[in-house]
Amino acid sequence: MTSATTPAGPAAADYVARPGWRGFLGNALGLLAWTALGLAGWAARWPHAGGRGVLVVLAVEAAFVVACARQLRLALGRQVAFAVRGDGVFFGSGAEPRVVPWSQICAVELFRERLPRGQSRGSYRCVGVRAPGTSQVPQAGSGPAAQPLPDRSTARLLESGRPDLVPGSDGTIRLAYCRITGWRVSRARLARAVRQHAPAVPVIDGPDWPPGLSWGDAHRAFPPRPG
Repeated sequence: MTSATTPAGPAAADYVARPGWRGFLGNALGLLAWTALGLAGWAARWPHAGGRGVLVVLAVEAAFVVACARQLRLALGRQVAFAVRGDGVFFGSGAEPRVVPWSQICAVELFRERLPRGQSRGSYRCVGVRAPGTSQVPQAGSGPAAQPLPDRSTARLLESGRPDLVPGSDGTIRLAYCRITGWRVSRARLARAVRQHAPAVPVIDGPDWPPGLSWGDAHRAFPPRPG
């Protein structure tokens, strides 16, 4: 990977995604809804919740305000969040803008990332790139979906008879990705741009993160204890 800035004028064959107003409007609606709920709850029962209840309300309110400000800044700035261009795939929505060159990419992927318990829960659509590899290695600057699975999670997949769900088992690993928040990806336009710049690279539906077991898989991994 290499650090890079976005070109001033993208070529006709490039695919460029920029933050729009969706992220700001979504957070603004959430802020209004939470404010209305807070006012109604305050009148009904939250005064009896004491200082802790007030802190929870204010913390959530502050989170919405920060998210609104961030999305507004991105929408007004119109900075490139993601791009497919001649020198590779550009990720601009992370901590540091960077380009993954085509020589390292074996597929461009769309997938879904689910945050585990203990973090702010959510599910995000993502776009990323895959590289050849048989074992996922830590990717600096990328989120949890581009890191190795914890040993315990890997053991569960193996016990359930699903080694194919272990990252790297298909001969590819996740090299980089970003969440699609406040902007959209058109799969048709994405595929067309990839085909123009790297005809041998497919656009695929990548494996979701973390890998999910079916009920039958989970039953095999954790059989019921004899009564």
